[in-house]
Amino acid sequence: MRFFFWRRPQTNTVETARSRRWVWLGGHRILTNTPYVMPKDKLEGDRLDLQHHLLKLAAGGNYRAPIRQPRDILDVACGTGTWGREMAQEFKRARVIGFDIDPTLPERAMEVLGPGGQFPPNFRFQVADALKPFPFADGEFDFVHARLISPFVPIARWPDVLAEMMRVLKPGGIIEVVELEHLPESPSQAYMTLSNYGRDLMAQRGLFTGVGDALPGLLEQAGAKHIQQRKFVLGTDLRQRRLLAADMLAAQAHVKPLMVRAGRFTEEEFDALHAQSKAEVTQLGITVPVVFCFGQKP
Repeated sequence: MRFFFWRRPQTNTVETARSRRWVWLGGHRILTNTPYVMPKDKLEGDRLDLQHHLLKLAAGGNYRAPIRQPRDILDVACGTGTWGREMAQEFKRARVIGFDIDPTLPERAMEVLGPGGQFPPNFRFQVADALKPFPFADGEFDFVHARLISPFVPIARWPDVLAEMMRVLKPGGIIEVVELEHLPESPSQAYMTLSNYGRDLMAQRGLFTGVGDALPGLLEQAGAKHIQQRKFVLGTDLRQRRLLAADMLAAQAHVKPLMVRAGRFTEEEFDALHAQSKAEVTQLGITVPVVFCFGQKP
């Protein structure tokens, strides 16, 4: 039986683990050797899983590409690995690999499964950095998938990442990328104040989350053919509205240390805006269009 012991540091400290550099800010564990602005901790893992279920609910499944019986599936920057594990359960004869720079979120998922719990036997997690050459051979996968990677892929690096996705794809294989068309919108002025500053923080790191409309051109540039896209607006019914509000409010709370550290808000100012945002969004809602874009390797 495995036991896990963890104590929150009392002050900001730096931890080096498995060749990655972390900094503790406001109780959140944040990678410092990547442009990713969100923390990599349990709370972020819970948010990513919530986000997964929201996207699945809105799109009616885990993908929109016309795949049939893929034998080898790759999930790029897989986070908690939930998408890959569900794909492994759906395609039991397929080999499914998810990779991410940080293993702690899949490890947390194993903890949640409890004693005797395990991932599907045809799913494997691997540590790798999506901003570097993928550790896979040319033409190794039938289906290569990436979802909401814009929070860590600088605008200038999108061609590189998509080129790697195409490189490891078999001829005739399918590539699918899922991204927001633009940032979430809400009638709540408090929510938009925090959201717009979060956008500015990302821009300072060369990041832009609203790349959904650019995906067809980017996939074409990477060499994909027969490119199609499907758009869904999240937050249009009561269930989605609640899930999206929880997702977006959690995302704002998670970047509080970075916003305060950047000097835009004091902790008190942030807390007041976030409390107002939470109250207003519950009543007024949030919406955001998401794009599923896919194509085929010639």
